[in-house]
Amino acid sequence: MHSPGPITVSLEELRASSVSFDKLDEAFGPSSLGILIVQGLPSQYSELRCRLLSYASYLANLPSPVLESLSLPEAKYLTGWSHGKEALKSGSYDTQKGSFYVNCGFYHGAESSKPASDTYSEYPELAASNVWPPEDSMPGFRQCFEELCSLVIDTAVLVARACDRYAISKIEGYEAGYLERVVRTSPTTKARLLHYYPSPANAYGNLSTTGDERLDQVEQDLDTWCSTHTDHGCLTALSSAVYIDESAHPPTLASSQDSSSPLAPLPFLPGAPDPDSGLHIRSRTGAIAKVKIPTDCLAFQTGETLQLVTGGKFQAVPHFVRASTDGGQVARNTLAVFTQPPLEEVVDHETGKTYAQFCREVAQRFS
Repeated sequence: MHSPGPITVSLEELRASSVSFDKLDEAFGPSSLGILIVQGLPSQYSELRCRLLSYASYLANLPSPVLESLSLPEAKYLTGWSHGKEALKSGSYDTQKGSFYVNCGFYHGAESSKPASDTYSEYPELAASNVWPPEDSMPGFRQCFEELCSLVIDTAVLVARACDRYAISKIEGYEAGYLERVVRTSPTTKARLLHYYPSPANAYGNLSTTGDERLDQVEQDLDTWCSTHTDHGCLTALSSAVYIDESAHPPTLASSQDSSSPLAPLPFLPGAPDPDSGLHIRSRTGAIAKVKIPTDCLAFQTGETLQLVTGGKFQAVPHFVRASTDGGQVARNTLAVFTQPPLEEVVDHETGKTYAQFCREVAQRFS
């Protein structure tokens, strides 16, 4: 069974508010893959992406004491460095990827994402102040991270505006400009820089089938890098992943590195060495589709909150990431930015449910 492919629009179309409702329905609607690709991004995007995704390898290979100092158990390891803290369905802990989480308060000129509300004390993962590696160990990292995420959020605001145009025409009582306001002003937007460690050969079994049968078997191995899930925010922005042969290009700080100069980008492979690795989506029809995001584009996925606020007109997309089984020293790095409402924002107007209440439901679901 074949799935529809992802829908592509240009940044200029978004700025001009000229994306058709048909395209949005094809991108996010009930029969879609739940993903929209945006092309024609500002010229600095590609450079910032190359630099930040290289930093992901440098970061993951910092000495253990430095990484430990960047880990925040009080924020449930959802701010700063996290490795081996995420439980898989098998009951074991995920050691195949490391994450660096950042609360995007800097988008509003704030040092942290904590607003003046006692509600946020119950959610330290959304309110903790960011931690950053020492500048002499990762020169230029923070600036690059903040610049790229700001560009991504700027683009997410335009995608949200397009969704609002659709929703106001299709949903009775929908608040004009709702999603754009949430994406533009929310203090809870979270960025996650991901480093998927190289995987040993045959660590996840030998997939010997082909076609749809093979893809079904791929999903059986989905705990390799990131199991099937839906995001619980509004829109998730995704960069195209990069693949780095860390045996050929060790991501370590050279002794001659000038601590005032940003680290040089690492060489990337032209693509994934294992054709089955990477981002996969389970479509509305139940078919699995591997999604390739062009290197100069951003992709936007739908989350559960967007499904709530649009009454199911736009639906959250189940997806997973499968590891490479090439057995070499190839790592995968990528960036995800999760736009989420403020905790006090009502996300279900029929019941009056707030985002804080919805977050509690999500937590109970996985406890």
